Amino acid sequence: MNLTKKEQSLLKDLQNEEKTCAEKYHKAAEAACDPALKQMFARLEKAEQNHYDTVTGMLAGETPTLKPGQSQNAKKPQPEPQRSPVSRAEKKSDAYLLADVLATEKFVSGVYNTAVFEFSDPAARSALAAIQQQEQQHGKEISDYMTANGLYC
Repeated sequence: MNLTKKEQSLLKDLQNEEKTCAEKYHKAAEAACDPALKQMFARLEKAEQNHYDTVTGMLAGETPTLKPGQSQNAKKPQPEPQRSPVSRAEKKSDAYLLADVLATEKFVSGVYNTAVFEFSDPAARSALAAIQQQEQQHGKEISDYMTANGLYC
C-alpha cells in the first residue's frame, strides 16, 4: 500500500493516540477500585493495542483486512453493567478514570473520522472505519457502566 505524506502523518497521529489509549487503560485498570471495571479496562487495553498494531502495520505498507462490523478479536457480547460494590470514595475515584477514558475515546473516534475521509485506498478506509466503530463501542460500554452506577451526568 502506497501512502501519501498526509496519510502517513494521519497514521502516525493515530499510532500515537492508540499507544496513549493502551497506556491509559493499563493505568486505569491498575487504579480502578471495582473489580469488574478493572477487567473492562484490561480488555479495552488489549483492543487498543490491537488498533495500534493495525495502524503500525499500515505505516509499514501492509494492507489491512479489517472491515466495518468485523471485530479484530472474536468477542462475546458484553454483559449488562452491574452496580459497583465499592464505597462512595472509591466510586468517585472510578468516576474520574471513566470520565478520562471516555473523553479519550471521543477524541480518538474523531481522529479516525478525519482519517477515513482522507484515505484514498478502499481497504485502508474500511479498516479505519472499522476501528472507529470499535472506538465508539468502547465509549458506549464506558457510558453504560457510568449510567448503571449513577456516574454519568
